[in-house]
Amino acid sequence: ADKIAEVLNKHPKVSKVHFLGLIDKSSKEYKVYKEQYSSNGGMISFDIKGGEKEAFKFLDSLKLVKLAVSLGGTESLACHPYSMTHADVSIETKNKIGMGESLVRLSIGIEDPDDLIYDINKALDSV
Repeated sequence: ADKIAEVLNKHPKVSKVHFLGLIDKSSKEYKVYKEQYSSNGGMISFDIKGGEKEAFKFLDSLKLVKLAVSLGGTESLACHPYSMTHADVSIETKNKIGMGESLVRLSIGIEDPDDLIYDINKALDSV
């Protein structure tokens, strides 16, 4: 997940990456993170530049990473929280918490990181 987050963080089609390993070290959130966690974990969320159309194009183009509502397993999975896991949450609440239509969530599994990076980059290239 660390390698993938770094790649996403530098990608021109990604506007923001939400990942514990990228928390600003001078922030209060970083202090809480260091007190409560022993690793960065395997969950990454990121916003694709654009909106829902671009997020769906990315998700539809993944080959190794599978689209799924469940994000707990050994295989890498992806979801579109806005329309999947949080579909019944009001638009006002989604806006309040910063969840937009461009948000994609990844659960990184045990596949080779280079294979996952290749798949993710190819899918981003299609956007």
